Order: sequence, then structure tokens, then C-alpha cells
Amino acid sequence: MWTVPTIAPDRLTLIIAYSFGNRIPAGADPERTEGEPGPVNEALAAAVVAARGDRAIPVYAQTPIADVLRARYGLTDVVPVAADRRPDGTLAYLSTDGAAAKVAALRGPLVAGDTAGVIAFADHRWRATRTTAAHGFRAYAPAGIAMPDRYDPESGQPWTRSRIAYLPTDYAARIPLLINGIPRP
Repeated sequence: MWTVPTIAPDRLTLIIAYSFGNRIPAGADPERTEGEPGPVNEALAAAVVAARGDRAIPVYAQTPIADVLRARYGLTDVVPVAADRRPDGTLAYLSTDGAAAKVAALRGPLVAGDTAGVIAFADHRWRATRTTAAHGFRAYAPAGIAMPDRYDPESGQPWTRSRIAYLPTDYAARIPLLINGIPRP
């Protein structure tokens, strides 16, 4: 039941990359800044590049990963998936489900034919893949592409600092997928 479906990267028609944590600069308001990518999102960006290879398939990435893809790898065509801002300027937390919903809305009717490669932190990969599938994509982890598995103890999101802090959060978020049926690719 907890197996993550995989597929060869050359069979992907797009990539969806989910961020994991961030680094909040000293003095910055964490309610108003997405923060810096940090080492985990840098590693996730490297996984995007490895999965995409030299193909020009679309990449949708949460902002911390999109920033690295542009700055370090020169990917000018990455579509950032950003958190919304409330009227008071604070950020509304962008969940895995929220990010998947945004990408599905951007893809529109193309979702039905998409084969999405899901890039996510190792302990987040099952839920990220199944959540992506719940939004209509055929979703897989790209086979042979290692996902980062080292937690960042300095992450601005406390639940992403250690496995012991993260797993209860992830398991709780799996419950709706289990209740509503686990989407299969």
C-alpha cells in the first residue's frame, strides 16, 4: 500500500516539484516571506534537472524550488507555484494538496493526458504522488532519480526539521487519501 509508483523519466510529460521546508533569513517575518530555499529545496531542484534531462517538458515547482531552478540551472521556463497572499500581506500556507490543485487548474483539460513526474522529499514522496493523482494526473516518481532524504534542522518550518517531527504530520495528511480511496496511476 505504501509503495510509490515509478516510471522511466523519459515517459514523463511534465514535472511537478513539491518544496520541503525553507530558510527564513534573520529579521524576516516568516508570515510574510517564503524564505530562502535551503539545502533540501536545492537538492529537490537538482532532482528536477536530473528527471527532466535535456527534454523541454513543462516544470511546475513550488517557489523555493523554482527560484533555484532559475538561478542555478538557468531554467527560464519553470512555472512557479506560489503561496497566495491574504489581504493583510501575510502568506496563506500552500499545502501539498493546494499546490497540486493549482497545477491542475493551470493544466486544465491537459491533465487527463499528463504523465506527471513527482519530485518530493523522500518521506513526502508517497503522499505527494498520491495527492497529485487525486487531482487527475497519472502521477509517478521518476525511476532512478534519488530524492533527498536529509532533514534540515534549520528549516523555517518546524515539522520539516527532523523525521520524528515530520512523519506524524505526513501520516495525518494521508488519512483523506485513504478514506477517499488511493488514486492509482
